[in-house]
Amino acid sequence: MFKRTRTRLTREFSLTIGIILMISAFFSLWMVQQMLTSTEDNQLTSLTGQYKAELQKLIESPKGAVLFDPAFDKNKLNSFYEPGGLQLNQMAWLFDPNGETVFQSSISDKNPLGVNFPLSALLPSMHGDPDNEYRNINADGRTFRVGGTIITTGKLMDYKIVVAQEVTNDYKLITQLRWAFAGFALLMLAAGGAAGFILAGRAMGPIAQAFHRQEQFTSDASHELRTPLSILKAAYEVLDEERDKLPDFHRNVLMKSSREIHHMSRLVENLLVLARSDNGRLDLVTSEFPLRHAIRQVMEQLQPISASKQVELRWEDNHNLSDDDKAWIQADEVRIRQLILILIENAIQYNREGGNVTVSLLRNQQNIILIVSDTGIGIEEEHLPRIFERFYRMDKARTRRSEGTGLGLAIAKQIVDAHRAKIEVWSTPQVGTTFRVILPIISDSFQNDTLT
Repeated sequence: MFKRTRTRLTREFSLTIGIILMISAFFSLWMVQQMLTSTEDNQLTSLTGQYKAELQKLIESPKGAVLFDPAFDKNKLNSFYEPGGLQLNQMAWLFDPNGETVFQSSISDKNPLGVNFPLSALLPSMHGDPDNEYRNINADGRTFRVGGTIITTGKLMDYKIVVAQEVTNDYKLITQLRWAFAGFALLMLAAGGAAGFILAGRAMGPIAQAFHRQEQFTSDASHELRTPLSILKAAYEVLDEERDKLPDFHRNVLMKSSREIHHMSRLVENLLVLARSDNGRLDLVTSEFPLRHAIRQVMEQLQPISASKQVELRWEDNHNLSDDDKAWIQADEVRIRQLILILIENAIQYNREGGNVTVSLLRNQQNIILIVSDTGIGIEEEHLPRIFERFYRMDKARTRRSEGTGLGLAIAKQIVDAHRAKIEVWSTPQVGTTFRVILPIISDSFQNDTLT
């Protein structure tokens, strides 16, 4: 149990640390990307503004007329003007309203260190109207950040200024950082798992020790109580043989003593079962046996109790399981009988006079399904998730009706879990309760296993 709890705590701790670190890593990566993009956009915005201002001055100068002279050599026009501050990895264009290039400026024309732009791949993507925003464009396996503005005043009205900057290295850096952050997050996840395992172990240590002491106390107390109970039981049997000679008052006392001895014996046995289960010392002895036959024997055993409660005990045959050959399972027969006894006895105890308990079996390809239904007082919905807890009592009225120990369903759940089976319950107050146990027909997984 503590191993599973420690594993669960480790998993939750690691998951929490991992998510926090991964969010931190992605946030850091996003911040780096935003800083790079913001820096690039600021540079391009500045270049666009400068370009625009210088063009306005150029137009107003005497030599600016050549820009509108169709006879002027376009190749010479490219060298006619170069915006100030153009960096080695930047390029600028001026397009007329028809999208024709008026001139383009690049440092590479004069400086061998300047970036050569793949114009044939890049220019088709620039024919749209710039909107003062900058976007990434991939061309020839390289990345360029491109954007610009439309001139809205003066002689160059509706002309387009477009600027571009190669950012291939920046995005290679972001890709490398992405992998680095992912690796860092995985490394921290592993470190968080190791730390979680150590911390969970330290946190569970005192709890485990206290629980083991409690288990040991329960086991020792149960063993110690068996001896005086055996003596009391033997003394009762001696007195019971002389019952007819005793006065009514003493017979009444004897009857009450018998009931309490029986109750104490069941409580001690149940505590022993749970103590062994908690310690993993309750071995399963698996074998193949007919489940239907075991159920019928348990029902016969409980028939006197159901008769005294005026509760009818019914066996319901199902068409898909009409003979014993179809109800063989591989399980611990003693524990399965104990499970059946607990469910049917509970159905009798919490029933009403004149009510009934119906027991039936169903079968599919993998499982045999035991169903125990009663017409009793039922269970409120809010209590259903806790009915398998030890000593859990739903209400005083139900407790008064019960002659049990409050451990029956806890033991039933332990038996079901040990067999890798499943137990389900449905209930409607004042209508009845149905328990359904789904048992594997053949399962090798629990052979020689122990209840844990």
